[in-house]
Amino acid sequence: MDNILNTITAYRKERKWSLYDLAAHAELKPSTISTWYNDNAIPTIPSLVKICDAFQITLSEFFAKAEGSESAPVALTSQQMQVIEKWSILRPDQQEAFLNLLNTIP
Repeated sequence: MDNILNTITAYRKERKWSLYDLAAHAELKPSTISTWYNDNAIPTIPSLVKICDAFQITLSEFFAKAEGSESAPVALTSQQMQVIEKWSILRPDQQEAFLNLLNTIP
């Protein structure tokens, strides 16, 4: 969780953007971004997509930096992105059921 917010902060500071600037570039409400930091909350995948678009990076690049990975980022297909976006709206029990279903595939 901290890695995600720290990564957003790092990209924002590289561009010398305030939280308000980030909100404007990502087309998000400034209060939404402030809530993440104040409540130490994780942004939703759709919000992260908007942030990555504002930074002109992919989600893969974002998470590679968040994890401190030295490997090249992996580009996701539109179908993979759809799965990730749907995942973010599932309840924990639905996520577990989905993973169980995936684990049945050889």
